[in-house]
Amino acid sequence: MKKNLVIAMLMLALSLSACASKKVTLNVTATDSGYDSTTYTVPAGTEVTVNLKNDGVIEHEFAILKLGEHVTPPFGDKDEAKIFWELDGVEAGTTKSDTFTTPTEPGEYDIICGIPGHIELGMVATLIVK
Repeated sequence: MKKNLVIAMLMLALSLSACASKKVTLNVTATDSGYDSTTYTVPAGTEVTVNLKNDGVIEHEFAILKLGEHVTPPFGDKDEAKIFWELDGVEAGTTKSDTFTTPTEPGEYDIICGIPGHIELGMVATLIVK
């Protein structure tokens, strides 16, 4: 009985430490015509660090919209409330990083560059939360 209790406690400790260490890094490259991928997949409820490298000649951003929200170009003030999380102000030739926790609700979340005119250039992608 004591051996089973020790094994159960060890299994619980291991599973709790696995939950606490759920971290993902997304290395994303932006150009003036889009992102390096059309989809990025992450687990639900996970801490995600986005490293956005701007290989373009103008500023870019990486904005994730709330589940079910979409933007009809042009992006503007009317769309700001649709944003779940964003990494903005990434100047040309630089890399900027920030961290967020993915939603617990699985689904497909739109990713856009909210700088006016950039969606029209193809700066869109999808975050798949599983």
